[in-house]
Amino acid sequence: MITPFGLRHIGLVRALQSASVILDPKSALLEEPSIPLRAALRGYFLRSSGAFTYVLHAADHGAAWRGFAQSQALKSGLAWRVACMAPALDSSADAATVWYRLLLHVCIAAGERRVQRLLTCLPQDSPAEEVFRQASFAVYCHELLFGYSGNTVHGKLSARMRPAQPEDRWDVQRLYHWATPRLVVQAEELSDTRSDSLPFAIPILDSQQGYVLPGPNGEMAGYLHIATGPRGAWLRLLNQPRGSGTDARSSQADGRDGAAEMLDHALAVLSTGTRAPIYCTVREYEGGIQALLTERGFAPVSACSLLVKHTTVQVREPQRKLVPALEKRAEVASTVSHSESGIAGKG
Repeated sequence: MITPFGLRHIGLVRALQSASVILDPKSALLEEPSIPLRAALRGYFLRSSGAFTYVLHAADHGAAWRGFAQSQALKSGLAWRVACMAPALDSSADAATVWYRLLLHVCIAAGERRVQRLLTCLPQDSPAEEVFRQASFAVYCHELLFGYSGNTVHGKLSARMRPAQPEDRWDVQRLYHWATPRLVVQAEELSDTRSDSLPFAIPILDSQQGYVLPGPNGEMAGYLHIATGPRGAWLRLLNQPRGSGTDARSSQADGRDGAAEMLDHALAVLSTGTRAPIYCTVREYEGGIQALLTERGFAPVSACSLLVKHTTVQVREPQRKLVPALEKRAEVASTVSHSESGIAGKG
C-alpha cells in the first residue's frame, strides 16, 4: 500500500534514509547532506515547501515491501523533480520492484495535482535509469558534469558582461529556444510561460547570479548563471552555438569566443571568496564548451541522463458545427419563450 507520508511513517523513513539515493546532483554537491526525513516532515507541515513524499509499506506472500519516493515541485508548480528514492537498488533483490511501484504512484499523484511532467537526473546507463525507463520515463538529453578543485581560481572579468535584470527574462528565453533542440525544449518548457520554468531563469535568490553577454547588434549573445552553496558553486553557460550560410564559420568562432568570455568572467567572479569546488554541466549539443573547460583545469566527474515523464497530454478540442436541422430549429425556436416551449435551459 502506498500512501502520502504521515507521522506514522517517521520510523520507517528514518530506518530507510541511510540507504536512500539522492537524484538531484546539484543539491547533493552544493548543499549540506540531504536528510530525507527532514524533507518529509517539511512537506507534511509546510505545503508551501513543495516537497512530496510517498511511502510504500506492505506485505506480499510473506515478503515485506518498504520504500519511499520524494519529489520536489519546481517553482512553477507544474513540474516535479524526483529527488530521492529508497531503498538503494543494490540493497535487496526487491528494490527495483519497490522503485517501480513508487514511480507509478508518484505519476498518478502528480497528475491529480495537475502537474504536467516529472523530471529527474540519473547516472547514464545505470540500473536506476533502466527502472525509470520501465516506468515510462524517457531520456531526452545527456550531459557531462565537470569539476574544478584547484587551489587557485583564475579568471578575467569581462567589460561587456552585465548583471541580468528582470526585463531580460524574455531575451533569455528567446536565446534558450534558439540554442536548444526542440525535443529538449518540449521536455523542459511548461505551458505556463508566465512562470520562470526554463532552466535559465533570472536569479531571484542571493545564492544565484546571472550575467548577460550582449551581441554586436544589441541582441543577447550569451547568458551565464551562477549558483553557490555551502559546499561549492555551479555554472551553466548559454550561448549561440552555431551559424548558418556563409557566416557559419565566423559565427561558430564567435560562439566559442563568447563561451570563453563567459567562463572566464564566472571564474573571476568566483575567485573572491569561493574556495570550494566549482562545477559546470555541459549538454551533448553544446559543442566547444567541453574543450574550454578542459583548457581551464576542469575535469569530467560524471555522465548523466536527463529523463522526463509527461503526466498530461494537451488535446485540441475539435470545433463544433451544428448540423443544418439543428440550425434551422434554432432559428424557429428563437421566437418562442422557454416557458411556452416547455424546454428549460435551451435557446
